[in-house]
Amino acid sequence: MRQHLEHAKFFILEKTKKNASSFGDRLPTSTEGGKYKFADDGFWVGGFWSGLNWLCYEMSEEESFAVAAQASNWRLTKRLYEKPDTLDHDTGFLYLPTFVAHYKLTGDSSSRQIALDAADRLKERFNDKGKFIQAWNVWVKGEAFSEENRGRIIIDCMYNLPLLFWATEETNDEAYRNVAVAHADTCAKTIIRSDYTAFHTYVFDPDSGEPKYGKTFQGYSDDSCWSRGLTWAIGGYAYAYKYTGNTKYLEIARKTAEAYMSRVEQDFIPLWDFSVPNRSEALRDTSAAAISAASLLELAEHADSEDEKQRYTNFAIQTLLNLYETYSTRFEPENEGLLNEGCGHHPAGVDLNCSLIYGDYYFAEAIARLQANGNTKGYW
Repeated sequence: MRQHLEHAKFFILEKTKKNASSFGDRLPTSTEGGKYKFADDGFWVGGFWSGLNWLCYEMSEEESFAVAAQASNWRLTKRLYEKPDTLDHDTGFLYLPTFVAHYKLTGDSSSRQIALDAADRLKERFNDKGKFIQAWNVWVKGEAFSEENRGRIIIDCMYNLPLLFWATEETNDEAYRNVAVAHADTCAKTIIRSDYTAFHTYVFDPDSGEPKYGKTFQGYSDDSCWSRGLTWAIGGYAYAYKYTGNTKYLEIARKTAEAYMSRVEQDFIPLWDFSVPNRSEALRDTSAAAISAASLLELAEHADSEDEKQRYTNFAIQTLLNLYETYSTRFEPENEGLLNEGCGHHPAGVDLNCSLIYGDYYFAEAIARLQANGNTKGYW
């Protein structure tokens, strides 16, 4: 088993090095016909390519990965300082695996400052009346769903909170931590359901802060359980516990993990939404599987017993083995992605049956964690 994981590591290193030679300073998003597409400012996923290279640097200590990781930094720096209105709650995904990673791995002070400035932008999205971080900006003025964005949270934001927790650790300014804790508490009362599945989004009155209703954007229905969203909840609350020691967060992480593990397919790779009616015909989402593995390995670090730790670790390992052996591109040398069968935005018909840069990233993160026995420097 460990030998297969070692093979997976070298597969990740080899393909990432090959991609770096052709990607240059561009930011990949998802594949089409086995070739990555790119976004000039990175969209919400721009941090994961740099993060993937930092993971490879950590696993291999090869300087070429550090060089590749920094090649596109200028794009995210320009976005932060010249186009801050394009940022939203996914600021953590953009600046944690890039500038925080660079700082943690090398001590680079300029990256530290850029990451702190990004944390400021995330903190500014806090709605004090509702005690939540606004997820998205208003995309189209006057359009109903877009206007709801003024009072919308989405489950993905739980995975962005470590940027705020890290900022408090760096500065001793509790304002960052207070926002993160308030948001986690609000999510616990609203977007996390009583059965520990999660709504994709939850809407509040932006002026009064009163909670209104759960609603989906990328899931099958408002009341369904979008699988990737549930994996964001597992890791998000595991990290919230790591940074605060609040056992309430650990309990939510455990129970959302149970909700996920009890619903996933027998080969450990989930359907894109657990509530779809035609399960035999539904697409899988390997990105959700990869996020689950990384999240469960983080949760395992906070287990109360060796049995509990092994249960989460073994589930993550089996997930990774199946991703590598059945869903990876290891026999497709011209395919630039690492994992096939990612499901980006099913309702919109966007990025289906492809590689997703965040799926590739979390696959690599989980492999790196296992190689280091949980002792990676970490970016969260």
